Amino acid sequence: MDLDYSTKAQLEIRLYQKVKNMKDLKRKLTKGQLKCCIIKPSLIYDPFQVVVAANKALTAEKLTTKTIFTEILFNLSISKHITKSLQTFSVGDDDENLLVVTLADGDDGEDESIYNAIDGEEVELSNLRSFSDMNEIKKVYKISEKETLNVPFVDSIVSRIATKDFLSH
Repeated sequence: MDLDYSTKAQLEIRLYQKVKNMKDLKRKLTKGQLKCCIIKPSLIYDPFQVVVAANKALTAEKLTTKTIFTEILFNLSISKHITKSLQTFSVGDDDENLLVVTLADGDDGEDESIYNAIDGEEVELSNLRSFSDMNEIKKVYKISEKETLNVPFVDSIVSRIATKDFLSH
């Protein structure tokens, strides 16, 4: 999907389950061998969350974190603490499900090597909500029950992501 016009970037999000090599993927990410972002799908209610976080990362004048991919993870969080944000949204060694986010630059050969490195089963992104943990999402984004009755859930999440730099949640 296309991001902000000024970035000329395209975002691709893929969902995987039953991943058997999470430790290896995390090691490759840390070493910079995989140019992607790997997110815990239980904290993502809608792909639009990721789109907003990626757009925010790409249009920022400077990065708060070291790479554009860690910046996406950081932007998903309402916390201004980098370590806490990355720990919250990154997959754990024992997790079996993941969302992979890549940014296209016209050469998708590198993206294919990322997808080929994942020893798991790709699932249609339309199934994302079945991986979402609503209670955990409410807790992470500090969304009250009352708010869920009056505001679309995705709007509550995205508004917090968008206003993180201006408000303390």
